[in-house]
Amino acid sequence: HVSPDIEDAMHQLCQHPRIRNDLLAWYANETGVHFRKHVLPKLSSWQLPVPRTEAQSLLAKTIGLLGEAQEYYLRETSALLEKTSDPSRVAAYQDFQIKTIERLHVRVRQSLPLPRLQDTMASLFYQQMKDSLRDNGNPELCLKRKECQCSLDVEFLLLVQLHEIGLGGALAERAFAQAMHSFLKKAAIERRCFQVDWSGQTTVMPMLRNWVESYVTPFVDRSLAALTGNGAPMMSEMDAARFASIAVANLGRRRTAAIFDYVKSWPASTAAFLDIQEYLACMPHDKVLVCDSFIKQAETRLLHAGASTTEILSIYANVIHSFRLLDARGVLLEKVAHPLRSYLRGRDDTVAIIAASFLADVGPDGNLINSDSEKVCADISNEVSYSALNAMDNEHKTLRYDDMNWTPDPIDAGPDYKASKSEDVLAYVLGLFDPEDFIKEVTTVLAQHLLQASDPEYVKEIRLVELFKSRLDATKLQAAEVMLKDVHDSVSLNKRINPARDTTRAHTEPPTPREIQAGIPDEGTTLHSLYTRYEGRMKPAQFYAALKLVAIKRQDLYFAKRTRLPPEPPRTPIPAATIPKDPLDFRVQVLSSFFWPQMRANDFALPPSFQEREQGFQQAFARLGNQRKLHFRHALARVDLRLELEDRTLEQKDVPVWRASVINALASPDWETDHSEPSETTAEQLISHLQMDEELVLDALAFWTAERVLYQPLPTSGLYAILERLDMDVPPPHPTLSTHPLSAQQQQTPRGAADGLLSSALVTSQASLLHDNAPMFQAFIANMLRNGGAKEVGGMMGITGMLRMVLPTFTFGEAETAWLLEGMEGRGEVRRRGEEWSVV
Repeated sequence: HVSPDIEDAMHQLCQHPRIRNDLLAWYANETGVHFRKHVLPKLSSWQLPVPRTEAQSLLAKTIGLLGEAQEYYLRETSALLEKTSDPSRVAAYQDFQIKTIERLHVRVRQSLPLPRLQDTMASLFYQQMKDSLRDNGNPELCLKRKECQCSLDVEFLLLVQLHEIGLGGALAERAFAQAMHSFLKKAAIERRCFQVDWSGQTTVMPMLRNWVESYVTPFVDRSLAALTGNGAPMMSEMDAARFASIAVANLGRRRTAAIFDYVKSWPASTAAFLDIQEYLACMPHDKVLVCDSFIKQAETRLLHAGASTTEILSIYANVIHSFRLLDARGVLLEKVAHPLRSYLRGRDDTVAIIAASFLADVGPDGNLINSDSEKVCADISNEVSYSALNAMDNEHKTLRYDDMNWTPDPIDAGPDYKASKSEDVLAYVLGLFDPEDFIKEVTTVLAQHLLQASDPEYVKEIRLVELFKSRLDATKLQAAEVMLKDVHDSVSLNKRINPARDTTRAHTEPPTPREIQAGIPDEGTTLHSLYTRYEGRMKPAQFYAALKLVAIKRQDLYFAKRTRLPPEPPRTPIPAATIPKDPLDFRVQVLSSFFWPQMRANDFALPPSFQEREQGFQQAFARLGNQRKLHFRHALARVDLRLELEDRTLEQKDVPVWRASVINALASPDWETDHSEPSETTAEQLISHLQMDEELVLDALAFWTAERVLYQPLPTSGLYAILERLDMDVPPPHPTLSTHPLSAQQQQTPRGAADGLLSSALVTSQASLLHDNAPMFQAFIANMLRNGGAKEVGGMMGITGMLRMVLPTFTFGEAETAWLLEGMEGRGEVRRRGEEWSVV
């Protein structure tokens, strides 16, 4: 109860500002003493770290306690306001009450640990936001509608109470901003709504922006109004856009943290890179972050000895695709590809794998056909299959002064940046190494591929050489063109010498226009490349006239017309009775030895029928007016044969001829033997009779033993015999019981593994070629230094350059030249002074 005297006294005191301030100071002191004695001890829990599970209960307890204290301290002024109706007195009492509340709120903030209080409030706000998304969201429906409609909510009564007890304002705003920062960094973007769109392959960034603008921004406005008591402040457009940018940047950084996994799964991860693209458009300064993140992940997970070269090349191809999507100018690609290129250049098998990948066969499903996945990169093979032939691809933009679309290099480009028009995977792969080294390796692989190719038209090989000519120095590909011409000429040569071998009219009659049209690839071909397929069946004038009907010329390439040709009359099949029958179909490939890599030169005796065919082919070849001399490479010959045994018949395809010679010698031996059974033979006898190298004989014996065509009647005697019946075979003894050195080596060969010993080594390796020809190279070096004086290893007129210029067989680099010189130095033939070498 407030008496009239007390009310009059308060009115008199509040009328004078100085007296009113003294009264406020006295009352603040009195309430402060009471607060420290009765309220503050109950808030001692804030002096210790607050567990996350107890944050809500502690805040609720604090709000209730401070609310009761505030109501108690304002009880007198509230009673005065209820008693009077005089406007002047109401204003004075309200001013006294407001200032009392302000001083109380200051005391509350000074008495509590504000950093811990802010962190606790932020944790509670974040948890409530996260729970509201879980309770109010339906990700499946959002994905179906392509629009996120998950709403946000917190206990707004809690926000109002915090403001009323003095824990609102700037402190609560900082806590709410901290919670919103964590929310946009974690809970908001970790939901199913904003995961990578693996099925639709579209970016989710627009959906994230719309959700922030439609749901997050209004929620922030309502929350700040409750915390500050400022009604309903509206966020400006700039602040709303900043919120959306923060959400996009957080999602982009989350994608960047797993960018290496996305590169590995390309192109299924296209949507992830579209998200990163939107992120970089919003935060262009984070390009360095994206590049550094990928480089660190690649160095940790890829660039080490445990990763195969094919795997690194495959990821390198994916890097080119994905980072070209992020930045079409190629600046980012140059930065992230540099470590991969440097590492690939340091691996010895990189060039060989790239060359083999260019020649590998790829099926319609993109998988390799009859290729070792450890020696061939399927991604590069697929790029070769779908690459377009463009003669201008290797032309540098900055060298074309008539290019009206020329643009300067980007300002953020590095010193190694090249504005090349060729922006596909093949251009970057071909740029890994020096063109001469790459062409040398490709020529070696192409030679082995041509020797084993089964397509008589060599369409893939022609297309590949044209591809290299369009992207590399065409003058360096003379050897490859000669090799292609040799295999094409060999096909027509076999037809001319053995015309009866063609069993169908398709290879003898002139091609129809429809056949020529079907033979033109989609990316176009040259006139010479196309005519080489039909030069044995049609004259040039006739071919050119037929080509005009079905093709159109653009620059130097011919492309198939889209017009439909009239139907052709069916051809009459050749009667089977007119096809000559011969047990031996003998075909020869005539190669120009000067342009082909050095081949295996093992020589040995062939079966008599083979020798007769060789002599007949040589005579026919001479009658055609050829001036070249033929030297048969028996180690490269392959045969298809059939073995008729007592209880079974076996057929073998593509067998090296040395294996056929060995089994032929065992099947019909025509030399004297000391053994009772003429069909039992030792490895030494076969070596002597066939004049064959020991390794070839052992390989043949291992192969036929594994195929159960040969066996050893007495395993310890080293004798081999034909296994006419499977019941004649005896189990082999333990290898340590064998007394014959050749048979012991033979028995240790695993069954089925003998086929890979020698049959694939058609072309001599570069190391073997260097060692075999080292005396010739060293003799030339000695004469050169003796006649021309001291020279350096490198340089245009150095030792390496002179060797390459004069000796076509020298296809090595400066390291190999240094190895030759060191060998000569060890024998006292040359000496080194600084960088120059001279004769002693």
